[in-house]
Amino acid sequence: MSDSGLRLMAVHAHADDETITMGGTLALCADRGITTLNVCCTDGKLATIVDPSMPEAETRPRLAEIRKEELRTALGILGVNEVIFLGYGDSGMAGAETNQLPDAFWMANLDEVVGRLVEIIRRFKPHVVVTYDSNGAYGHPDHIQAHRAALLAVEAAHTPVYGDRGEPWLVQKLYYTAFPRAAFKVIIEVSKELGMEPPFGVDNVDDLPFLAADELVTTRIDCRTTVLRKREALRAHRSQIAPDWPLLRVPEDMALKYADEWFQLVITRKPRPERETDLFEGITAEEPVAAG
Repeated sequence: MSDSGLRLMAVHAHADDETITMGGTLALCADRGITTLNVCCTDGKLATIVDPSMPEAETRPRLAEIRKEELRTALGILGVNEVIFLGYGDSGMAGAETNQLPDAFWMANLDEVVGRLVEIIRRFKPHVVVTYDSNGAYGHPDHIQAHRAALLAVEAAHTPVYGDRGEPWLVQKLYYTAFPRAAFKVIIEVSKELGMEPPFGVDNVDDLPFLAADELVTTRIDCRTTVLRKREALRAHRSQIAPDWPLLRVPEDMALKYADEWFQLVITRKPRPERETDLFEGITAEEPVAAG
């Protein structure tokens, strides 16, 4: 695939977040010749290990490196061009004592994190940036911190702020990952009709805090041509994602039927559409650098 000249940068908290939330979209970018960069903010060393072949005592000391290699493998499957590891420590789930560890991403100096992301933006020059909403989708401290840093970096990158971090660059669009309530309700209903347990074992959308209000979701990406690669990339994260993960345990035909990924457009330098089917709608490869 020839280079389209378009570029997308994703900012995620942990290895596997990129595949779960937008793996199909990243693979579509590869198919279209769109250059992609994934920023992984933390080492993920505190996560639960789900693979029974990875004993806790032997695996825990090496988990950060294991997850780094799993991410590289998954991104290779999806066709992502570059990965950057910021190297902050995993903060653990909300309210855990580990949130306060000195190396925790939650405790990182936000100005420092933003400056590092500004430098990446000005070097990579993405037209589109993707991260999480203000609650980090479900309240995880590392997701919230990634949101804060990415949002501030997108807005700072085209100004004179952080003047020693490269020439200003104007990101054309910023998106948050999303999963609309209405779409998940359909999946629950279909699961029941087929006699299958609904994803995550719940039958009420109100029980899942990561679902987005339908009116906030602006963009639907059809990932039927790439969802099987997404499933392969999910399997690459084997320390974190078990074979009974919802997208992995359903038959292939169902995975193809419910392959969409969704996003919320929050910043755009282009006319704001009511609904989109392409993150790059309205964007051309040659976008001017902001004057600052």
